[in-house]
Amino acid sequence: MINENLHQLIGELSSYGIIISFNGSFTQGIIEEIGTAITSYLQTEKNTDETNIHNVFSIYIEQAQNIKTYFVKKSVDNDKYEISRRAFESIIVIGRHNEQFFVCSGNLVHNDDIQNLKDRIEHVNSLSKDQLKKYYKETLRKSASPCDNAGLGIIDMARKAAFPLEYMFMPRDENYAFFTLKVTCN
Repeated sequence: MINENLHQLIGELSSYGIIISFNGSFTQGIIEEIGTAITSYLQTEKNTDETNIHNVFSIYIEQAQNIKTYFVKKSVDNDKYEISRRAFESIIVIGRHNEQFFVCSGNLVHNDDIQNLKDRIEHVNSLSKDQLKKYYKETLRKSASPCDNAGLGIIDMARKAAFPLEYMFMPRDENYAFFTLKVTCN
């Protein structure tokens, strides 16, 4: 049974253009290893220049770190077992469609965080490339410290994106929704 399901899964992933995928809990070591694999893979792809490689890698790192950081922050004030269990419901995929690479991630977010996240994404999606550059610099200046760069990642991903950021929230239960974010690279 599992063998057939894995074969079917490979076919499905291929049909969506998925090159690399990972699901589970994101640790720093896992993020780094996948980052190395992404870079190595992209360097062997035809028609892939250093800018493409850098953009895909940067967007992957940002999405993976967002997943990791979100659950670390949530575990400080909440039931660590529950947060840890929910952290395993995370996924990130890198793929190619029509000669453009995309990075798509999914993870559980608390329902209380949805509106803020939605507002931030909608705001960056409404800006032109020049406005994004200006907004990035303003946000960077306002950051209290180098560690407090909240919001910079979404802005930076939007700057590197060929299209507006695609996102969705799918209700999971009374406390959580499954959040997906897709960034198609220039």
